[in-house]
Amino acid sequence: MPRLRLNRLRLNRSVASSRGGALLLLAALGGCATATSRARASGTDWPWTVPATIADTIQTQIIAPGVRWHHLVRIGAPGLMRIEVLDVDLAACITPQALKGAPTAVGRTTTSRFLANLPAADRGIATINADFFSFTPDGVPVNLLVADGRLISGPVERPVFAMDSAGRPYIGRFSAAGAIVNPRGVRVPIGSWNRPSARLVGLVDAAWGQTLDTIARPGALQLIPVSGGTATAKRYRIATLPSYHSGLARGDTLMLIQSDRASLLVGDTVRVEPSLAPFLPTQAVGGFPLLVADSAYSATLDKDGAVSFRDRNPRSAIGVGAKGRRLLLAVIDGRQPRYSIGMTTRETAQLLRDLGAREAMNLDGGGSSALAVRDPATGAVRVLNKPSDPVERPVADVLALTGRCAAASPAVNGTATGR
Repeated sequence: MPRLRLNRLRLNRSVASSRGGALLLLAALGGCATATSRARASGTDWPWTVPATIADTIQTQIIAPGVRWHHLVRIGAPGLMRIEVLDVDLAACITPQALKGAPTAVGRTTTSRFLANLPAADRGIATINADFFSFTPDGVPVNLLVADGRLISGPVERPVFAMDSAGRPYIGRFSAAGAIVNPRGVRVPIGSWNRPSARLVGLVDAAWGQTLDTIARPGALQLIPVSGGTATAKRYRIATLPSYHSGLARGDTLMLIQSDRASLLVGDTVRVEPSLAPFLPTQAVGGFPLLVADSAYSATLDKDGAVSFRDRNPRSAIGVGAKGRRLLLAVIDGRQPRYSIGMTTRETAQLLRDLGAREAMNLDGGGSSALAVRDPATGAVRVLNKPSDPVERPVADVLALTGRCAAASPAVNGTATGR
């Protein structure tokens, strides 16, 4: 793959090793000035620094206006670690965008291919792998996925990174909300949305892309759109599912899961008002576990997941700092003893907090961990890290950085964290 040609400013720093005591010298552009002082000298004042104690060597390069790439290397006990971090100023016309490589929840694509496939108008800068996913059906995200306001898969009891309609980042949990309103004015709460559950009254739309043979039994209900209603409260007629194997939402139809038979009757025309709490995001990707909340380690950090999951692995993670202005995307290579051993979930939390994140969460890791960037001069896409699988693994969804300017709009119900 072609070598990445980056912007002229290359900020290489030599720092004293806090572990071995060795001084590692890197080729620098004029002495040992800090990244901040060099940026100011070039006329591009960068508001944040990377602590010199965070790694034995730190190299920083500009890959786009408002986006810096920090390459960190740690040596000594417990072993060699290589870390790639994208440091993003969201005030610099950078918009995080959730991407799914298929029209429905099913399907996978490599992290670098997601970036290569972005339309030129989006001015794609980088992509990082996002949520965990199932293999049966292949590529369905475990948690919430919202791409440009379109909900593809619904939420579960896990953390989410999201953007609200005012362009503010948020890390926290979401749940299905809204109601189905029958002609008699009875509101039936929506307990799930594109996350079918035999225990909850819920909706499934065409974005789910799978039949519901185990849930949508004969006699189950579907919602057929009728004229009228509004953009947020559309009108539907309740109809009986014609056959066992037709439990698939197509076009504008909806499937009604575990309906309230006392309130929702065949033939009724109802208003459907699906939403999410605490707000309906414009972009959202899931992860697990929560690493940092309000600048402190998550209270369940050392209990979330199995021991093997919490142990040393390749990692991807995301953090928010500087009152919501700063976004940090990190990938730590692992399972390669002579190259990089990986990190535990606690070490990953410490890394994000040391970098300046007030809120942070873990993303899918292992062979899925990948961070890709686009050469601004040639358009070539390169994976910055060294994934542990022999070839880059296709993943369910990614978070992209694009050069689209998010238009500010009134605040939604819910307050973004890290502000």
